[in-house]
Amino acid sequence: MMQIADQKKLGTWLISFLLAVLVWFIIVNNKEYTVNMEIPIIVYEPREDKILKKEIPKTAIVRFKGKGRAFLASKLFKEPALILDVANIQEEYHISLNEYYKKYPNRVDYSQDEMEFIEVIYPDTFTIYIDDKISRTLPIQLNYSAKPAQGYLFAGDPIVSPDYVTLSGPKSLLQSITGVNTELLNLGNIDKEMVVNVKLINPYPELISLSQNIVQVTFKVESIGERTFTQIPVQVINAPDNITVNIIPSHVSLTIIGSNNYIQSLSSDSIQVIFNYSEQWIPAKIYYQPEVKVPKKVISWKNLKPSRVEVAIVRK
Repeated sequence: MMQIADQKKLGTWLISFLLAVLVWFIIVNNKEYTVNMEIPIIVYEPREDKILKKEIPKTAIVRFKGKGRAFLASKLFKEPALILDVANIQEEYHISLNEYYKKYPNRVDYSQDEMEFIEVIYPDTFTIYIDDKISRTLPIQLNYSAKPAQGYLFAGDPIVSPDYVTLSGPKSLLQSITGVNTELLNLGNIDKEMVVNVKLINPYPELISLSQNIVQVTFKVESIGERTFTQIPVQVINAPDNITVNIIPSHVSLTIIGSNNYIQSLSSDSIQVIFNYSEQWIPAKIYYQPEVKVPKKVISWKNLKPSRVEVAIVRK
């Protein structure tokens, strides 16, 4: 019985408390207040070929007068805003916000039921700069830190897709930009193909828009292998017309190191073994190590056999 009585007592107390809060809420919301509010400045520019050249303040502190419930509604449902019409500005205009909105009170966007705009407190004045709006398509500059894991190599440079982005904004800013950087992409050691997304860095996010903010980057890696080529002819270059140069043996073999896929696509014609008469010939010298030239994508070569060849000169 005591427990039931205590519950009834608690229920009565809660009802009384809620009624008291409700009465206080009604009284407070019916009272009139003067409130300073920080609200956004929204720029209205109907001309497609014009745009802000420099940033302006994003918000302003504005004084309103009204009933409590009006301020509560403005916080919950519709925040007031200042509409700044720059359609008639050609290059620059020094504006006093308080004078401007007293002249154009309809550009203060707020619920006028039980609220009244009084004045703009801050900022007082600033200059609006207008420029021609243009678009430029510029290359994307990938910023990354990555390397192939041991036993692997990159199969070419990373592929950025798309590799260009279109910027729209003020002419004075866009003319000085040569490319758009990505955020740093840190991948460490890579042992398989990777496809990742990376954000672009907008150099002036308040004034310039990008056709896209994210690009896709593909890193391709291949395992490193070896392949031995035999019967590679030793070529003679820069020899005088009055002599014949005989190379013994006339063919050699060697091993190249590189991407498995790439080196398997090569033929012996891709490798040059050269004796350069004008640079290498020394009278009375018989044995020479020929020069080896391999494609740029080959990492290295080894095991030239024989490592030296005999050079016999026969005069015609």
